[in-house]
Amino acid sequence: MNGFPAVNHGIKGCREVFESVNLPLQARHGTPDSRLLAEVIHASGFTSNEGGAVTYNVPYAKAVSIEKSVRDWQYCDRLIGFYEEQGIPMNRESFGPLTGTLVPPSNSNSIGIIEALLAAEQGVKNITVGYGQCGNLVQDVAAVRALEELTEEYLRKFGYNDIVVTTVFHQWMGGFPEDESKAFGVISLGSATAALAGATKVIVKTPHEAIGIPTKEANASGIRATKMVLNLLAGQRMPNSKALDDEIAIIKAETKCILDKVFEIGNGDLAVGTVKGFEQGVLDIPFAPSRYNAGKMIPARDNNGAVRYLMTGNLPFTKELVDLNRERLEERGKYENREVGFQMTIDDIFAVGRGKLIGRPEGM
Repeated sequence: MNGFPAVNHGIKGCREVFESVNLPLQARHGTPDSRLLAEVIHASGFTSNEGGAVTYNVPYAKAVSIEKSVRDWQYCDRLIGFYEEQGIPMNRESFGPLTGTLVPPSNSNSIGIIEALLAAEQGVKNITVGYGQCGNLVQDVAAVRALEELTEEYLRKFGYNDIVVTTVFHQWMGGFPEDESKAFGVISLGSATAALAGATKVIVKTPHEAIGIPTKEANASGIRATKMVLNLLAGQRMPNSKALDDEIAIIKAETKCILDKVFEIGNGDLAVGTVKGFEQGVLDIPFAPSRYNAGKMIPARDNNGAVRYLMTGNLPFTKELVDLNRERLEERGKYENREVGFQMTIDDIFAVGRGKLIGRPEGM
């Protein structure tokens, strides 16, 4: 429900919602400080809370420090850990899309894994890691698979062997076309990608995304369209291929560079490493409003529409990875007969709303 003020309604009002449906309920909100909200929703029967110290701070808030949001979300995670200790299963979900604007997969995946580990530290046993659709089918499938595999790998590495890991795929979070038929095309592509990637859950968009807050009817139509595509693709997965394997390898290599550096600068303390990571630009989210975000990393699409790093800022990538990203963008520059630069990024931001994935120059 868009705009449902859970804290204002309190436990009694939220309980009425919980008792009116025969389904699990999750709070999806956007606040960097979810402590009171978490107390209310879980006491009401809600079994999942979305967000995290980074994902519900840096893309949403301007002046909330990373240190404060880490502490506040440690409380939310510990609250779920407490419920788990009482025998009540609860879920925590990280918000994968971040700013929803050309976020490279390794960028969002590294944040998702950090929040998964921070949750596990506080006793959370059921963790959902998320990813926001970028648009290139192979890259998106690779991103979901790399995210699930690396999350489980890092959890095992630090001794968390009893965690249930699931994935959530967010349909396109960027600019939408105003035409409803075109919007359904975007929704259907996201649905097909989620199915072929094997995502556990899909966050559905509506044909009114370009207009404003969707009506309940628009929400229902988006869900029906998504269900139809998922039913048609039930049981199907994208088969392994060199292109898919190569993309998984790239995403994993970039993600590990970021995560390992965060642990290094935190001297093994992930919470400290996360704070220092943003201070040093090791963690850097594109187009985020937070003053605690360096904003030096800039993405752009390559010639196949995959999101690459145009400028890496202070991200701790190897020379090989930096060169690989540059080579992929140079291929596009050569094809479009223009210099590789920020204008590509600008064009890409508006492309889907204008009916294309890649922001090509006019006339192409």
